[in-house]
Amino acid sequence: MTTQRLSRRAILSGTCCALVLAPTAHAGGLAALYDDTIWDALMRAIAGPVELSPPLSAALTRDFDAKFGMPALRNLVDRFGRNGVATVLDPQPDPFENQVQWIAEYLFTGSADPSDDDARMINYPYALGWKSLRFAKTPGLCLGPEFGYWLQPWSAA
Repeated sequence: MTTQRLSRRAILSGTCCALVLAPTAHAGGLAALYDDTIWDALMRAIAGPVELSPPLSAALTRDFDAKFGMPALRNLVDRFGRNGVATVLDPQPDPFENQVQWIAEYLFTGSADPSDDDARMINYPYALGWKSLRFAKTPGLCLGPEFGYWLQPWSAA
């Protein structure tokens, strides 16, 4: 068995290569962090003053990617990263306006796909529509899984 010794030159060369590549890896991490921050700020700007729950924001990210694709999400992040997140309230050119409207309907209704009338209401308990009204609670949370008193016919008090 022969052992090969590393020269100082080989060690320095390897160290220099690692130092040269480190900022690139760090910059990629910063870019991803920036994109995540803009996406989060965009969701919160659309939600308004109502608190956005982590399960709803994670579901929105997953379902937006499934509906429009990751390139559309990146384009949305690029647009509002350049123009400022507050501009989300202004009318946007297509396809951005349709995507912003879809996000708003998703957040406030709890639908898995607001553009599909037959979509499942998987995020119903987290929907911002319930949180934005002081007098209402999510039907499933009132009296159990059967929608509680919401099943009963309405009658005047």
